[in-house]
Amino acid sequence: MDEKRFAELAKELNSTLRMKLDTIRLNLHKGMASCMVGAGFSKNAEMDSATYMKDWFELADNFYEALYREKPKDSDVRYRSVLKLASQVEASMGRSSLESMIQKSLPDERVNPGELHINLMKLPWSDVFTTNYDTLLERASIEANRYYHKVTNKETLLYTPRPRLIKLHGSFPDIRPFIITEEDYRTYPNLFPEFVNTVRQSLIENCLCLIGFSGDDPNFFNWIGWLRDVMGKKVTPVYQITYNLQMHESNIRLCRDLGIDVINLADIKGVRGFAEALDFFLTYIENNFETSWCGRIKTLDREKGEIDVFIEEMRLVRESYPGWIILPASYMKDFSDAKERIPFWESLYKQCANGVVKQIAFLYEMNWRIETALGASDIEWYIEAIKELPFDPVEGMDSATYEKLFVLKLSLLNVYRLKGGNEEYKALLNSIKDRSVQLGLELEGQLTYIECLSAISVLDYERVQQLVARWIPRSSDYQGNLWKAGLLMEVGQLREAELLLQNILKLVKRNILTSEFSELLFSARSAIELFLWKMDSRHSVDLKNLESIMRDCRDMIVKAESRPPRLEATHGFNLLSIGQALHFGGGGFDGSFYGAVRFFRLYEKLGLPFGVPTVFLTEFETKPFMIERLLRYYPSYALQWIVRCSDAQVIETLNRGNLLYISREEACDFFDQLIDACEAGLKSEAGRFLQERVLKGLLPVLVRLSVLLTQDRMERLFDALCVVYRQYSRWYDEKQVTTLFDNLSGESLRRCQQKALVQPLLRGYHPLRGYHPGSDFRMPSLWQDEIEYIEEAGKIAVEGLSSENSAEQQVAYNRIKVLNSTKRMPADTAYLTEEVKKWRAIPPLSDEKLRSFFTFPGEESEMLPIATSELNSFLSTEFINDCFSDFVSEIINKLFRLQIGYSRFTEEQHVAFLTKIINILEENEDTFIKGELDHFLSFREDFREDVKELCSYLNRYSLVDGLPAKDNEIWKSFKEVIELYLKHDFPVLTLMMHLSYRGIWDQVVVEDYITEKVFSKSRALFQDAGEALVFLAKKERAKVNQNLVQEIIEKISYVFDERTYEYLYIIRELLLNDGLIGETRTMLEEWLSKLPNRIEGSSIAEEIKDDIRYYANQIAGILSQGWPNSTALCDWQEYMKGEKIKNDVRNGFNLGVGLAERRLNRSSHTD
Repeated sequence: MDEKRFAELAKELNSTLRMKLDTIRLNLHKGMASCMVGAGFSKNAEMDSATYMKDWFELADNFYEALYREKPKDSDVRYRSVLKLASQVEASMGRSSLESMIQKSLPDERVNPGELHINLMKLPWSDVFTTNYDTLLERASIEANRYYHKVTNKETLLYTPRPRLIKLHGSFPDIRPFIITEEDYRTYPNLFPEFVNTVRQSLIENCLCLIGFSGDDPNFFNWIGWLRDVMGKKVTPVYQITYNLQMHESNIRLCRDLGIDVINLADIKGVRGFAEALDFFLTYIENNFETSWCGRIKTLDREKGEIDVFIEEMRLVRESYPGWIILPASYMKDFSDAKERIPFWESLYKQCANGVVKQIAFLYEMNWRIETALGASDIEWYIEAIKELPFDPVEGMDSATYEKLFVLKLSLLNVYRLKGGNEEYKALLNSIKDRSVQLGLELEGQLTYIECLSAISVLDYERVQQLVARWIPRSSDYQGNLWKAGLLMEVGQLREAELLLQNILKLVKRNILTSEFSELLFSARSAIELFLWKMDSRHSVDLKNLESIMRDCRDMIVKAESRPPRLEATHGFNLLSIGQALHFGGGGFDGSFYGAVRFFRLYEKLGLPFGVPTVFLTEFETKPFMIERLLRYYPSYALQWIVRCSDAQVIETLNRGNLLYISREEACDFFDQLIDACEAGLKSEAGRFLQERVLKGLLPVLVRLSVLLTQDRMERLFDALCVVYRQYSRWYDEKQVTTLFDNLSGESLRRCQQKALVQPLLRGYHPLRGYHPGSDFRMPSLWQDEIEYIEEAGKIAVEGLSSENSAEQQVAYNRIKVLNSTKRMPADTAYLTEEVKKWRAIPPLSDEKLRSFFTFPGEESEMLPIATSELNSFLSTEFINDCFSDFVSEIINKLFRLQIGYSRFTEEQHVAFLTKIINILEENEDTFIKGELDHFLSFREDFREDVKELCSYLNRYSLVDGLPAKDNEIWKSFKEVIELYLKHDFPVLTLMMHLSYRGIWDQVVVEDYITEKVFSKSRALFQDAGEALVFLAKKERAKVNQNLVQEIIEKISYVFDERTYEYLYIIRELLLNDGLIGETRTMLEEWLSKLPNRIEGSSIAEEIKDDIRYYANQIAGILSQGWPNSTALCDWQEYMKGEKIKNDVRNGFNLGVGLAERRLNRSSHTD
């Protein structure tokens, strides 16, 4: 409607009509209004001059003519009710004829929704009911850009979320029956009780508007009759929106007796007909209803002497607060002082120094503003001020002031809980409890809530249940009931929570419909519906305010960026776990801590459970972001939220970078507070919610904290992971065991290694992964003779070899390989060897059995036939290139199986093997070098990774004795094809370096290639060049090109990235093989001495820094064996003692020492 015309008509509204329209408008925008649309509204459809949309009684005329072959007269006594006429048509002509007449009389396909239809469907109705058969409303909703879920049958009614468009009497073209006859109406409540109950429920919960019904409409009277029959006097007022210039007073009274409040739009002075009147009505209720309240403090003059005025203004704002449980986002700006000014109000507080009562009054009003704004209470002077307030009444302190004092002490208690001040928290809690008899019921509930949050932070669900069981908030204490329901949800008592919420919701809705307007009631209703939606997403919910606050919190911290997708390096939690992922842009910068605090205060103020699965998009996107920020300010508090959330994406926020915000002391304290709950949660009698919280949240967090924990704590955690493996295999994650092995050291590590070896072999299939080697407990990587052989472990592994399941056999053999590295007696070695041979002798000869020959060699008479058979299989196989990686995998598998024969080949067999390799490389040249991988499931674009693996098998082949002489013609062809692949940047330098010692390549040429490729951008090429360089060091030792090694050291001095540790690996291997001498070694020591300052000043990710530190520490360990008094070494070791250096990084030193010792042992044995 035109704004000017609307204003003219609105000015003419009488007070009674305005009050009714305001009531409808208020309920509509609070999500508590539905409408029922009758046949009269279809008259507003758009149609051409040849089309006519008949109303209810015009349809009856058609029935009359069909029955009596004449048009009815007003005086005709045979012209009875419409329903009676429809019944007669059905009886005389049949049901199909009746429904055909209905469709012809209402030409749905030739009419379109009018403007009023569209305006009606734009409104935020909770539900739209209609008795009309036409499809005008559903088509109008499309035009209105407001989606209503269409419901045409009782089967889908219960499961369809709001808002719904419910077709009560059937729908064109084919949703039958069309409700029209007396029998249809008589049987409707029994045949379609779901529809009747839905409308009844709407009358309980919502304001209902009837639009398009006349006073004598049989639809109208039947529906009202049904509802009154089942509800009696519980029927809430129903508004009939009509336009009747001649409405009789008796009709109004009759409607009132039926519980119907008539809004006759004809009473609007100056309105021009029904269409304009209805347009005005829809426009009027479309405008949102807003509370005229302001929370801003307007006093600007705060000089000495004005403090009383200031306190009074804050009091008036508080007392006029409309009662929202959570302050709407649109009012947050009124409380900007909580963020910008309150922290600096100490000078104002000092004006209250002359009296405790005034101090309490000031701090109480200040606290209310902080709490209402979901702000931060961690203000030093504010905390000290509350601490200094006396706990007992003083002269002049009335009961109201004493209650305010308790509010402040509870606020302080909450600050201690948030900051992790356990001793301060306990002391204050005891002081409050000593005086708990003086607490009112609501303050007692607030204390219980704080205690429960504290208990939840350590997963003490039993304590929470005890406290909640004793807590019975008043029915009018909506905040308290929400808190209680949230706590019940948090500990898994969902049924109890739902019953509590449903009962309070009924009370709230009844109070809304019978009381004056209250923001508290509407706020409580929205909050309760949010909680119910959290338990069952089929409940309707309005998330606008919650999402708006969350977005505001995020906006305080970060301004979104838009970047094009790009391939970025990624890093897992464990050391050296580098990969790649496609990044689609976005990101942000660190902002104030206030946004993060407000985000989590929102959850606590509302009582909303953090870990309940049902989440909305803003919540899903924002949780990890906010926890990352919270870790920087309140690490212990943030860890509690991570555990409560128990979500993998949120746990990922606890990365190596964010662990810098957690001290070793804080990590150990958190462990000590939670480990008992962890162990209790792993017991079979523990509740499901506690078990899942431990398995999905707490254990992953504690494992990540292991980089900061002491050895005894990690041992206890290792025991917990053993329990998970044995009793909860679905949740077992071997990466967690790997993390602990990386961080354990000394005797603690050895004890855990022994525990790993005696874990049982799990039978059957893993519920998620099936049965494969990854299902076994993670076995340790052992130095030779590092731990004693364990007889029990040997029996477990040998028993697994006899399993009928081949995957279990493989797992068992992997364990035997580990046991082969333990310190064994000869009898133990003989026992394991004999059992492996027995297992191996049973066909078929699997890959794992074949691999066992490298650890447990057989007799030559056994191995030679196998070698010949595998070679023949390889030579006879036709590898068909289908442009899928499978055919390369087949080649690689054949090469793997062929390894046993390399050293047993005759010269003729060597030539045959090399010929086959040459053919494979030549025949697939286009595919390997130019072609793309034709597989939509592959994460690679080409075959380079496959060819790289193929080359690794050729590298091993090139090291065996007995290769053809260098003058054999086969080498010419082999060189040509390998150099072709070198030209196209495939990793073949190691192969070439190996064969240069056989005279196949010129060693100087290969060294030149190494110098070129070692700094390649291709990871595969520089790794290959590095491996070739290390091989050269093993052969030549000090003859390695020192200039090249110095260039590598120079590079890692100024460039830190995800490849740096791989260059350090090359340096480490060169150092172990005496490849660094003189000036180069001195340069390495200087690099090590400067590394701490350089790496601390670098902006690279902490994960990359730790990779570099880890390898640098290994190098330091190696240096310590040859140059223990080096100044650089002493400085480095001091750096490694730093608070922020993680356990696994520190362990790099002992690894370096071990590598150096074993290298010396090998050298002495060789000598």
